[in-house]
Amino acid sequence: MVPNGWEAIKLNEICDKVTSGSRNWAQYYSEKGSKFIRMTNLQRNSIYLDLSDLKFVDIQSYSSDGQRTSLETGDILMSITAELGKIGWVHEGLGESFINQHTALIRLKDNKAYSKYIAYLLSSKEMNHRINRLNDSGAKAGLNLTTIRSIPLTIPPVLEQQKIAKILSTWDKAISTTERLIDNSTQQKKALMQQLLTGKKRLLDESGERFEGEWEEIELGGIANIYQPKTISQKDLTNEGYLVYGANGIIGKYSEYNHEQEQVAVTCRGSTCGVVNWTMPKSWITGNAMVINVDDSDSISKRFLYYKLSFANFNYLISGSGQPQITGNIKTHKTKLPILKEQQKIATVLTNADKEIELLEQQLADLQQEKKALMQVLLTGKKRVVV
Repeated sequence: MVPNGWEAIKLNEICDKVTSGSRNWAQYYSEKGSKFIRMTNLQRNSIYLDLSDLKFVDIQSYSSDGQRTSLETGDILMSITAELGKIGWVHEGLGESFINQHTALIRLKDNKAYSKYIAYLLSSKEMNHRINRLNDSGAKAGLNLTTIRSIPLTIPPVLEQQKIAKILSTWDKAISTTERLIDNSTQQKKALMQQLLTGKKRLLDESGERFEGEWEEIELGGIANIYQPKTISQKDLTNEGYLVYGANGIIGKYSEYNHEQEQVAVTCRGSTCGVVNWTMPKSWITGNAMVINVDDSDSISKRFLYYKLSFANFNYLISGSGQPQITGNIKTHKTKLPILKEQQKIATVLTNADKEIELLEQQLADLQQEKKALMQVLLTGKKRVVV
């Protein structure tokens, strides 16, 4: 049912231009020049372009390829191969930019629709499912321009479109701000690790004096019981039960656990070989990881050891290209430890940094969920805005 005052149309009815980029752009690649927007610059959960991995081309905008594929503020981009239906909205100030054949350019007619609203609409979960069902190529994902022009839309009047887009933009700004805070906090934690785990920066003890003294070099085998647990079958993983840690961190859940306490586990097979995990209590650690089992004692803080090892480089113990694995003796890995009280102080500082990041990540997840819920009601007319 079409909401009161809304209109059911085809995308082509509000478009001034629907085209795609040209092939053979490799000949124009350059170290600098005009921006070259590719499918990888389009995001699945946002209409804003991801410019972190940007390529450039040296081409004149008045050339035949340039005239047809150059971008303008307000243009809508859609991925039309592989990952179908990723949407990008061209913001003001992007500068001279072009696209290739994997991306469609949708330019709206003046006063017919508000481009940012249409970008939000096309990026919604419902529309993404609809776009993917329009796949023209069967097993090989692809959309042609005729199919794109025929996409059905239900849209409100332009003023209501603008109001809805403004509301959703507010959530996007909050999401973007939180993402920046997470990135800044992550970078600050990395800097702290660099300083604290190498002894370049020493913390203060209980009396307010800086910790002194040389750090003691030890071999892992001298302080830890190191072993590979039993591996369980992928088919035994479930959605309920205890967390299972494998070659890629948490890989599912299982009805049993083989470790009651938190553990330090180093991935020993696969593309993440050498990555260190801090496992939760009552979890199953598979044989794709080596457990570095230590108890908090008079000389060792398990949490500090986790941070120290996560800062280490185990590449010298890894071999194999197709299926990398730790083949060297990790027991002989050497590291330096300060006295216990300094270990504990460092572990507390880094744990607090982790908690700050986790809190921000939860805030981000909440904002993203709230935005999805808003899109569901605003873009379908289930909830109307006052114009």
